[in-house]
Amino acid sequence: MSWKIALVVALLTAVITAVVTAPVADKVTRMHGVSDFEGGRGMAIAFILIPAGLIGGFLLGLLGTKLTGAVEWSHFWKAAGLSVVLGQVALFGIAGLSLLSIPRPPLVNGQALDLEVEVLVPLERITPRAKEPDQLRLSLYAGDKDNHYAEVDRDHFREEHGRLIVPAVAQLNSKSFFRTLSFHIEEHTWLAFDLPLPPTPKADTTWSAAAPMREANTGGKGAPLTDVLIRYRVMARPESTPQ
Repeated sequence: MSWKIALVVALLTAVITAVVTAPVADKVTRMHGVSDFEGGRGMAIAFILIPAGLIGGFLLGLLGTKLTGAVEWSHFWKAAGLSVVLGQVALFGIAGLSLLSIPRPPLVNGQALDLEVEVLVPLERITPRAKEPDQLRLSLYAGDKDNHYAEVDRDHFREEHGRLIVPAVAQLNSKSFFRTLSFHIEEHTWLAFDLPLPPTPKADTTWSAAAPMREANTGGKGAPLTDVLIRYRVMARPESTPQ
């Protein structure tokens, strides 16, 4: 191949790939929920993703020229065409694979799902401070990209049989094979419960039987069980219910 032709094709492919990378990267980073705080997402696009597209396009331009065996300027457009196609295939292929990694919420008949939870805490564990905002916290872990706090309904705390009932709701945002609830009482208590749910559980289930939570600090199946109980059910998210 001619290195003069290869360099011109590579530069052309690099510029085209970089230009197309900008809107693709903007769309993909938005779908991944990359934060715009202090321009972080824009800087990632401008200083990482677009330069990556430029370098990748340049290398694919050299590859396209070599594959077409361009040795004369009459071969330029053939080499350029193949190189640009290679650049776009690589760009959209990477973007597509990236989007496949985004958690997809489980749906039942097109409806999103919520996990309703009630934590049954012995009253002797509850101090006056524990009833203050953010002192009883519940979170749902379903993977590195799906880890969020549940909404604890403090207005519906109630006492039954020597226990404080703490209701909460967590969204099911991904089809995970494992989900773990974590429960915190102030700064001194951290408990966990591994949910025996399939990736797409049934909606509108009845309440589960109350089961003991385990000490989260020790971890593993052999972690000691506690006197704090938990029950749950899966419900269709109210706002997603068809009219």
